[in-house]
Amino acid sequence: MGERTILERRDFGKMAGYASLAAAAGLAATATNASAAQDISHKIKIAGELRTFVQRMALATAFVKLDVDRKHFLEVLTEEFELFNADIQALKSGDPKYAMPAEDNKLVLEAIGTVEIGWKVLGPQLKDVIDAGDVDAPHFTKIEKVNGHVLALTDSLLHRIMHEYKSSLPLELAYQIDVAGVQQMLSQKMIKEAILVALEFEADKHHDMLVGSMQLFDFGMDKLNGIMLHNEVMLPKPTDDIQPKLDEAKVYWEKLQPILHHVDQAHRATNEELAELARESDILMDIYGHIINALIERAAAV
Repeated sequence: MGERTILERRDFGKMAGYASLAAAAGLAATATNASAAQDISHKIKIAGELRTFVQRMALATAFVKLDVDRKHFLEVLTEEFELFNADIQALKSGDPKYAMPAEDNKLVLEAIGTVEIGWKVLGPQLKDVIDAGDVDAPHFTKIEKVNGHVLALTDSLLHRIMHEYKSSLPLELAYQIDVAGVQQMLSQKMIKEAILVALEFEADKHHDMLVGSMQLFDFGMDKLNGIMLHNEVMLPKPTDDIQPKLDEAKVYWEKLQPILHHVDQAHRATNEELAELARESDILMDIYGHIINALIERAAAV
């Protein structure tokens, strides 16, 4: 399902995006404009990761229920569970390794607290799956019912960060990081929705959600290519370091789309189709991770 683990992806993202911060001496009060912009871009990235982790944990749980590559997806679930907790702590208390200070904005802290409340409901259900190595029907239903709510809370947190620190980072750059993060989240959400259709778990509802997610993914590609408005703003045309990654994403999306359509129409999937879904979605998630890292590096030039 992709040779690189989630932890390795996360470490790569930090090294690629924040190596230049290792020598930073000041925190928020004494930061230069460039380091402040990079700090806020880091916060946006982490909040975006929370969105993706919520969907990826739900996806992993669905694969466990299907008994498809169970060991691998239990490892994925465990890694994402740990990273979700670590990211919440980083947003609250800071990330000294990369000179990101502790959060002191009251409204952002309240938004973090709201995510924590949702996580107190979802987290124990996921931990039961990790501990048992399996998922029963009540846990699966509870996870699916709650994960959408927690997703909404993480999205609200990200946009609270963007609003509260809008003077520290150019709006177009913040939007680009956000949209690329949404693409990462959707790469996982679409697979989960297709699996739920195949499982006949509220199939009509998840069919509608899958159709919407696929359309949003198309929109996100257009936005990052500078040919569609995002919140009434036209994002910049991609630069030479980002365009090849967007072109690569298009190639893999063209592989993934027909499989999603087939599973959605057939209401079933073979293990081979599920493996292909997971493989292509992981590649897409990595590609957009590279794009986010490139955008965060750009914050250093603000």
